[in-house]
Amino acid sequence: MKLKKPIKNRTNATISTLIYLIIICCLSFTFLVMTSCLLGRTIVYIKTGDWIFNWIKDLFYSLRIGISAGALTGIGVWVKTKLLERKDKKRSN
Repeated sequence: MKLKKPIKNRTNATISTLIYLIIICCLSFTFLVMTSCLLGRTIVYIKTGDWIFNWIKDLFYSLRIGISAGALTGIGVWVKTKLLERKDKKRSN
């Protein structure tokens, strides 16, 4: 579906943008996975009555998943922005 009035972003895809995207994506995925672990453990507690939540183990699991998924997502978004930037330069020339 095409937007009628797409938002034009005038920023360039620089290395600082790449680093910013990676950090934001890693933090977002880590928070999302940690919240999911807590929610899953809460559901288990409601059904069985046993609270099985290991903060250290779940935190390291969340960090591992968050960093791997966040880095790949940040790099992917940056590459797409770079390709669109290159396409716009070719179109303007």
